[in-house]
Amino acid sequence: MIFQPLLFLAAIDLFVAAVFAANQTCKTTPSDPTWPSHQEWSSLNASIGGALIKTVPVASSCYSNNPFNSTAACDEVQAGWSTPTFHAALPESIDYSLYANNSCLPPGTSGYTEQKGCSAGALSMYIVNATAAEQIATAMSWASSRNIRIVVKGTGHDMNGRSSGAFSMSIWTRHLRNIQFHPKWPSPGSTTDETADIVIAGSGNDWGTMNPTEEAVGKVMVGGEAASVGLGGFTQGGGHGPMSSHYGLAADQILQATIAVRGGGAGQYGVVTEYVMMVYPAPTSVVVGTLSMSVVGSDNVSIAAAWDAFAVNVQSIPDMMDAGLSGHQTSISHNIYGFNMTAASFSSLLSPVVEKMKAQGGNGTLSVSLSEPQVFDSYNSFFQTFLNDPSVTAVAGGGSMMSSRLLGRDQLTSNVTRSQMVSYLQRVLQSQFPTAGATMAIGMQGGKGTANVPESMRGALHLSWRTAYIHMIVLGSSIDPTADPKTTLESAARWINEVPEAIWEEWAPEMGSYMNEANPYNVNFKKAYYGESYDRLLEIKKKYDPTYSLFVLTGVGSDAWDYKLNTGRLCQVA
Repeated sequence: MIFQPLLFLAAIDLFVAAVFAANQTCKTTPSDPTWPSHQEWSSLNASIGGALIKTVPVASSCYSNNPFNSTAACDEVQAGWSTPTFHAALPESIDYSLYANNSCLPPGTSGYTEQKGCSAGALSMYIVNATAAEQIATAMSWASSRNIRIVVKGTGHDMNGRSSGAFSMSIWTRHLRNIQFHPKWPSPGSTTDETADIVIAGSGNDWGTMNPTEEAVGKVMVGGEAASVGLGGFTQGGGHGPMSSHYGLAADQILQATIAVRGGGAGQYGVVTEYVMMVYPAPTSVVVGTLSMSVVGSDNVSIAAAWDAFAVNVQSIPDMMDAGLSGHQTSISHNIYGFNMTAASFSSLLSPVVEKMKAQGGNGTLSVSLSEPQVFDSYNSFFQTFLNDPSVTAVAGGGSMMSSRLLGRDQLTSNVTRSQMVSYLQRVLQSQFPTAGATMAIGMQGGKGTANVPESMRGALHLSWRTAYIHMIVLGSSIDPTADPKTTLESAARWINEVPEAIWEEWAPEMGSYMNEANPYNVNFKKAYYGESYDRLLEIKKKYDPTYSLFVLTGVGSDAWDYKLNTGRLCQVA
């Protein structure tokens, strides 16, 4: 791993700041006498070429007297609030406002209450609009020496709100967007003439930009499923997508980066400005089909048949993936992809699964069907038409909390009977309150692709990725968007830790989770998100950021700190 010198110096400055902050038990806030003066902030701004932005909540224009002087029209804010690209283009805003304490929401959106009003709340106080590594190095050194919390935002897509934090200084990487392809890139330090087919990409890029750029040169990367997802946090957390079942995770593709610990999690050790990552020949075709199931009737026999068919579907996934298929599904609708194959071969692979599912409802209690395969002539056309469809991508502006687990062949077929699978699915797919309902999502992102990644490229990712076939997510907790965010999040977290997390431990005790799509309050986060890598990552954290200038929920060493969402205080645990 190659470190860019300027950013490495910034990490050293975080260490030097430990002397200053040795007796500091809480991060500095504006109510503290040590908070920098206006003149000090102005001096920082001058030293980084005018890149410093004082946070202006965009929805301020929706409030009386526009307290922050937002220049955006309120109706435009309201119209864009549920769109991830809207938040990605703003320096301060994040997709899931609950984790910013529902600060300054536009009227009519989820979480808005008139009593809440408009304040900066848990949004960052100042933002560095970074366009160069030198700015980041200078700003991080300045903030850490003053005991100010630092966060990193690329697009703000983070489902657990890690790209914002009260009284923090944010490094906004959106404008680090260089892209260069090199078919024969020589690896630094290599003793052979071996080269790699790579892309050098700024961490501020998103997949909406990367995919058409890759297509223009006939390449494909291991990328995300939504255009608004950025390279930065996606890759550092592991990063899975449609090509993962063939080539591994995004983090497995890193050949060079700056101040990043591959697979150690975003926003914890430093700021990645640029990646050197492997690319692959683009598929010549992508075939897509949807496997759907519906219950005919509401009697117990019909419902039991549906659960049996669902279990058949889930238990068929390892063989489907070994045959070259990928995809994602909700409980009753399974979107499946095949690369470099014909529609006929695609259908023939799935026909046995369809017939086996139908057999569970032999008395006409079940309807199972596979849609007519749709064929795309390029990966980018597949992405733009199917994956980037608003109906299958994330909606911003709300709040939710999930629980998840990586599951391998042992947990899906080898050591689990059909009846046991039905029981696990029924139990994990329950809701906090019986009338609320629950949702399950299953991603086919492991298999041969992650298993076959060379040992030297695996970094600090959880070892269970190497035996996993699927990442199963459940959303059954109840979030009251109008309640106090801290209260409703803590209530949901207690239930998640007591119910679904306990079921995962029973079902797959040796497996972990994908930290970017997981419970942000998991009491067993060290085991679930980092596994055997945790102790080494903690050593690295203590070396380069001993005062925890960079703090995120369930981050390495985060259990030594307590973050109060309602007050914004971040203090060491006594």
